[in-house]
Amino acid sequence: MEPSGSQHRRNMSVKATRPRSSTKGPLDIPDEPDTRSPTPAAASGNRDSKTSSLPFHPARDLIASPKDSSHIQVTQNFSFLRQPEIFHPLSQLEIPLPFRSEFPSLLSGQPLESALQQLNDLCKRGHYLPAAHFAATILTSNLIASTDYSAIFSLLYTRLTCLLLTGNTLLAAEESKALQDLNSSFYYVDVKPDLPKEDGSSQEPPGKAHLAPWPLRVIAVRLQSIGFSDTRRGISGLYDLGLEARRHIIRPGVGAEEKSLWKARLADLGIRVVNALVEMGDLEAARRSLASMAPPSNGDVRRLQQRALLHLRVGDVDSAKDLFSSVSSPSANIVEPLLKMAEGKFDEAVTGWNDLLKAYCGTDDEVLIKQNLAVCLLYVGDLKQ
Repeated sequence: MEPSGSQHRRNMSVKATRPRSSTKGPLDIPDEPDTRSPTPAAASGNRDSKTSSLPFHPARDLIASPKDSSHIQVTQNFSFLRQPEIFHPLSQLEIPLPFRSEFPSLLSGQPLESALQQLNDLCKRGHYLPAAHFAATILTSNLIASTDYSAIFSLLYTRLTCLLLTGNTLLAAEESKALQDLNSSFYYVDVKPDLPKEDGSSQEPPGKAHLAPWPLRVIAVRLQSIGFSDTRRGISGLYDLGLEARRHIIRPGVGAEEKSLWKARLADLGIRVVNALVEMGDLEAARRSLASMAPPSNGDVRRLQQRALLHLRVGDVDSAKDLFSSVSSPSANIVEPLLKMAEGKFDEAVTGWNDLLKAYCGTDDEVLIKQNLAVCLLYVGDLKQ
């Protein structure tokens, strides 16, 4: 048996603060060689007008969209994602009567282009519940071919995100189960290089491309973890996506634009992992993950705001303040009243929200600021205002 003093010293060494390990995890930006491709990889090819009108344009988010390549042939049939029984009927009973909107339906003989434009208009006006209903209506109609994966995935993404925005997370989780395993070979296609060598051979061996757009794959991880009642499935799914992003970052010949996109996706996955840990109730693991993440640059205000909100969710107000200690951007000021609220200083928060309301009047953030101001006014007892 070891002496007690020795055992005590070993326990202390475990708790001691040490520098962050240089070992790269699946959600860390890899150290790739500084080799630059002569031409950044960008989305190319002609896109039909139908695809460009989709409410969510997959090719806009994918640098190399499989649909843009003439060297592949997609034969998969996605009719299983268009079954009417997948989509739950939606209700507006919980919505006050003055705020209800009539659910739209397809007109007789209405072309797909017109239906997609109508769906776009609903999303732009913030009518997310009618938009969710209409997206499912288009999906299950005969306007969409079962092989048109781009339109199917776009409409499905719109349906799921609109359900999330209207608080119907459980419905979205159930409907996401129809996608089944997005990591299966069914969702992948072989992609050959678009530029062959002079002798006719390809510059590199064929690769694999995923047919589903990245944003759909990301939200499907969380929704399926809820739908299958397996929270750890969501964590492992995000790590799988992180490993894929790292492979794209260090891929030989990757362009600067594409590399930047995958790095942004990798950083976003890190944020989502911490958020998933918070939802699981594992706040200690969430704190450790936050501490291990590389700090965002001061110019990336959106990422700073996300990190600050996560620090607030785990109860670390001081770390949230430290993130903005050296940032002078006006966009960063929107977090300051939230910090006051986290500290219970609601009178100061009311002043802060009123100041922001004057600065952001007429912008997209005005409604968000008013909602937070209303919450603060409830806490200070000013129900009339």
